[in-house]
Amino acid sequence: MNSEKNLFGIHLSGATNHFSNFQDTQDLRAFNLGLFFTHKFNEKYMLNFDLLAKYQRGVKGIPFYDSGNEDINGIFEGKTGARRINYLSIPVSFRYLASERLFFEAGPQISMRTKAWDVFETEIADDPIEYRHDIRDQVSRFDLGYLAGIGLMIGKDKINALGIRHQKGFTDALNEQEGSQKHSQWSIYANLPIGRGKMKTK
Repeated sequence: MNSEKNLFGIHLSGATNHFSNFQDTQDLRAFNLGLFFTHKFNEKYMLNFDLLAKYQRGVKGIPFYDSGNEDINGIFEGKTGARRINYLSIPVSFRYLASERLFFEAGPQISMRTKAWDVFETEIADDPIEYRHDIRDQVSRFDLGYLAGIGLMIGKDKINALGIRHQKGFTDALNEQEGSQKHSQWSIYANLPIGRGKMKTK
C-alpha cells in the first residue's frame, strides 16, 4: 500500500493521561499500539488516520473503597490503585507541512470503550495480590475529542513520522461522578511504514 502518495504501517506511542476534576490523583502512563494510514494530497497537505486497538486512558492514585467483601477490604484498606480504561480509538488529523519535514496537525478523535477496571495491588508475605473491579457500567461507551500536535517526517526518504500530540475529550468519561471528568493526554508517537524498503521514491 505504500507509495509516493500513501503510507501504511504501525503506530506506536507513549502517553501520559489525566482526568479533569479528579482530586488527589496522579497521571497514568500508558503504551499504545495500532495502525496508521496517511494520504499526501500535495507538497503541503496530508490526511492521517490511526486505528488504535491497544489504547489506554485513566488515572492512578485513587483510594481503595468498599468492595462489599470484608476479607478484601481488610487486605486493601488504605491502599491506592489505578483506573485503567481501554478503548478502540480512531484519531483523524489534517497535516500542514510547514517545510519538507516539519508539520502541524489537528483533527477529531473518537474512542469506543472496550474494558474498564479499577486495579489495586499489595503484597502479603512477599506474595503479590491484585484486586480488579470491573467499572464498565460507570464509564461512557463513547468518547469524542480532538487532537493537536507537531511532528517531523524523518529518515532519508521522509516517510517516518515522529511527533508530539495533545488529546482532549469533549464528553464526560464517567457517568456517576460529580462534576465533569474529561480525558486529556500528552503523547509522543512514531508512525513507521510497513515494507518501506520496497517503495519507489523520487
